[in-house]
Amino acid sequence: MIGEWVVVGEAPATVLCRAGLSAPGVPGALMLPVLTRVGQIRRPLSAPGLAGAETASVTIDLDNAGGAVTRRFGGRPPVRAVARVMSAQGDELFAGVVTSCSLSDVASMTIEAGLRRPLTDTVPLRTSVVWGGYKDVRVLPVVYGAARLSPVPYTPDGRVFVLADHPVAGVDGVTRDDAPTSAWAFRNGVDSTGQAVAFLELATPLAEGEALAVRLRGKRHAGTGRLLSAPAEILHDLLANVCGCPLPWPAFDRFRSETAKLSLGGVIDDPGRSIRATVDAFLMSVGAAWSAGAEDVAMRYPWPASGRVAVTASPRTVAGVPDATCAHDDIVTVLRVVYDYDHAQGRPRRAMELTAPEAIRDHGRIEREWDAGWLRSPRDAQQLGERVLAWMCRPRWHVRWMQAGLPSTRPGDLARLDHPLMPLAGDHRLLAADIDLDALCVECVAEAPVGDPPRIVTTALSTAFEPLLQSGATVEYRDGMAILTILDDAGQPLASAKVTLDGDVTRITDAAGRVSFKTARGRHVAHVEATGFAPMDVEVAL
Repeated sequence: MIGEWVVVGEAPATVLCRAGLSAPGVPGALMLPVLTRVGQIRRPLSAPGLAGAETASVTIDLDNAGGAVTRRFGGRPPVRAVARVMSAQGDELFAGVVTSCSLSDVASMTIEAGLRRPLTDTVPLRTSVVWGGYKDVRVLPVVYGAARLSPVPYTPDGRVFVLADHPVAGVDGVTRDDAPTSAWAFRNGVDSTGQAVAFLELATPLAEGEALAVRLRGKRHAGTGRLLSAPAEILHDLLANVCGCPLPWPAFDRFRSETAKLSLGGVIDDPGRSIRATVDAFLMSVGAAWSAGAEDVAMRYPWPASGRVAVTASPRTVAGVPDATCAHDDIVTVLRVVYDYDHAQGRPRRAMELTAPEAIRDHGRIEREWDAGWLRSPRDAQQLGERVLAWMCRPRWHVRWMQAGLPSTRPGDLARLDHPLMPLAGDHRLLAADIDLDALCVECVAEAPVGDPPRIVTTALSTAFEPLLQSGATVEYRDGMAILTILDDAGQPLASAKVTLDGDVTRITDAAGRVSFKTARGRHVAHVEATGFAPMDVEVAL
């Protein structure tokens, strides 16, 4: 039996250790020799959209026959106190927050992954209630990268609005009922509570029922002032500064290097969603897995099997018999990636469909939608879809085994599988590495598809143009001429785009993204083609 110990709370902390065994000293701590058992330390890796997992946690049992635990915690239960499970050698096995405790002759505590708060807490977002005097309660959003949203009314006269519950890098455009306007001013300041926010002021009040939408660049890095749009920077800021779950920046090094070329944009505005669910939704746009109990907090998933091998699963090192399962309902042969979410419209602006022809032949047409709302680029969406579908369109083996001994193995580490009863061989990432202190084993889980990567075909694409050619937003009509202004996904004029009206006349946009047609009023169809964008038929009302 290992003489592990548990530290609960901060100075002064309580150290729970086994009777008759000494624990490393913690200055000013109260030592209670009541620890009888540390249950299995659950440390699963959550891969949103591919491999769901429960929250990392552990339950400890305490001897309370003499009432020592009741005397210590009866008047002040340790719920929401930080806690660490340590090995006899002083290595940290698990860190989190106490979420529940029970007192009887045997007491128990459950510790859930997290740092200052459990990951099952909801995201702590403010609402307009903090200002008082408003009938409609609106969430004050947190914005990263480039996004489009409907701002929150701040003054009753319909002229001043709050864009985000923090300063922002800038505003790139404002529309009223989808018509662009330049009669506005933007500034960062403080609201009536003293909180730093971003304001938008209109020259004329917003009319009843009139829709206001703003394109903006969101939160900036506190030290450099740079726009936070890289996945690792967003995740670090979201956990540490929004959710109050600080993690050391080096824990994001791997994720930063793997996703350095990605630029994301999105809005956090759901106060009913847990921290864990919020992170899951964000990482689905990246195609990544994460765990607060992993050395590398997040990493790409599916992943290449490269790097240092942490454990080897062989007949000599595996305790007992490994178990492998494969289920038909894990297979997907058609994937629709929806992306570029517009928070003002309340829907994604674009989508693309990818198929695996050989997998359709073998397994049939099995469809799945993948929510990647934080992605803005068609190229990024396509690369994500190809990587995910290549993994999902093949049967996958889910392998579980007990690794003898207690190596310093964590979820996300690389395991080399070399066992005659395992259908997978070679190097694979660990989806879980749960510590069983009683059996002196680590319960490991790996998952991977079988066969060679298949051919993936992009069969349908949407376009950046659809939401931009609506109700006068980019269409003018005068003297029998329809003037269309074509914008790219960043809202910039798109030069040299080919536009065909009603399948008849084709024009090329000028440097300002404009093209003109002589036509009668009514509903028309414009077919738009531009290098780097998918073609799209758009209905235009004149």
